Order: sequence, then C-alpha cells, then structure tokens
Amino acid sequence: MKKICLFMNGLVLATATATAQGASMQLTLDMPDCRMPPGKPLPDKYQALARKEKEFAWVRDAKPGDHAVSGNGWERVDGASNHTWFAFSKIDLDNDGMCDWYLHAASALSSGGDRDSINTLYFGRKNGWLRVGATVPANKPDELGFGNSDAEQSRYLFGEDISVIHDAATRTNYFITAFYSRHVSYSSLPGYRIMVWDENKRSLLVLDKWEPQSRAAQVYAFFKTHGARRPALKTEQSSDTLEQFDPDTETFEIAQACEVTSTPRTQAEHGSPLSRHLLARCKR
Repeated sequence: MKKICLFMNGLVLATATATAQGASMQLTLDMPDCRMPPGKPLPDKYQALARKEKEFAWVRDAKPGDHAVSGNGWERVDGASNHTWFAFSKIDLDNDGMCDWYLHAASALSSGGDRDSINTLYFGRKNGWLRVGATVPANKPDELGFGNSDAEQSRYLFGEDISVIHDAATRTNYFITAFYSRHVSYSSLPGYRIMVWDENKRSLLVLDKWEPQSRAAQVYAFFKTHGARRPALKTEQSSDTLEQFDPDTETFEIAQACEVTSTPRTQAEHGSPLSRHLLARCKR
C-alpha cells in the first residue's frame, strides 16, 4: 500500500465567506453515495492484523456496504482491561465520489473514560486505499504508542466521532466533530469543529464557525437546528444516526475562550489560532 505524507494540521483555522465562494449553500442531511475501491472493505493493514491477532477478529466481519466499523485492539497495559477503540467512519472526505475512511483511535487512560486519541485518514483510490496519518510501522495499528504517533499527534488530531452536513450546491461535505468530556483535549480544544477538505492545500481545514456570514457559520447554524448525519452502524436505523447539537459544548467553548488563564486563551497569545470573532463575544 502506497503511503503519502500530507500536512494535516488539526489546528489550522481557515475562513471562507459565502460571497467569496459564490453560490448560496443548499445544506442537507442526505449524504451522497460513494464508490468503494476494489479489495477488502478495510485497509490491508487491518486485514493482516485480523489474520494474526484475535483482538482484531472484528475486522473480518466488515462488509463493503458497512458505513461504520469498530472494535477493540490490544490491551494497553497487560491485565488493566484498557484497550484502544478503533472506530472507522465511511465518508467521502475529499468529495471525489470515492469512499474514504475516517479512523478515530481512542486509547483508554483509565477505566473511568479518560482517553487520548489520534486520527488516520484512508482515501479510496482505484487501486485501493491511500493512507494519510502519523508514521506507524506497517504491522502495527494506527494508535498512540507506535512509531512516531505520539510526536506527530498534533498533525493528525481532528476530533472524536464525526458527522456530516452536505452542501448540494457545491457537492461538498462539511464535517462536524469535537473532543468530549474526559478526553485529554477537551479543555485545550473545546467546542464543535467544522472541517472541510481543501484540494489546493491537500488538507482538512478547521473553519472559523464564528465568522459572520461565512460558510462555516452557515453550516454551524444548520447543525444547531437540524443536527448532522453520522455514518450508521449495522444495528442502527437512519433515525438513530442524527448527531444533535449540545448547547453545553458551545457554552464551554465560549467560557474557555473568555477565561484569560485558560489553555485556548494562552495558546492564542502565543500565536495559535483562536477566532477573533469568538473573542469579540467576551465581556470586556
């Protein structure tokens, strides 16, 4: 399997105004169908792990028509029952009509829900899967603790569960994700993240949803009213796959931005992106 290294910085903050982009948006919860590449449903690395390791037996149950596949990996500490949870979500990430996998690998840090994570993207191509992620040995899963995954985590840290809002006018998928309570990044990267694929930069961009009249603002407003569509597990009905807006997630993001000693605020003072439109909401 060919591997390319694209710079995917989960902290990139981009803006795209509706006027600059032209046509008005036609947002919908209906995700267009995508075409699967030839071969097995999941990337070769996981097929190999399933043949050798009993913990990855769930990979063998994946079917080409599945929209979400998940299961546990190895114990992180022998006898601790703390595993990494692998969640594959099938989405057309780059809007080319081919199916892609967004992988969220959540590594348990305790039995109470504390966790850290990393993301890996697998792009469907005519000859199979194209991997974009941290440098990890070919015979190891895409999780923290292998290869350079810890050192490169910030480049491939986008969010936990992912859901989609589709713009029918431009045939573009927008992605909604976040880091939730007990995640290591819950306080440092608070709030919902609106992302889109940028073909020129060959990167996923985190858009500024606080910029008035921007496309990200429109997507966020749609999400707050209608929710976003999450790829369904085999056992789920389509009615169960609606990711609903949680106002507490937004409240916490604003509070963190406006607290001068919070991690997002101190990061902003050292040049890390924090929306000036969000800061403008803070009481002076």
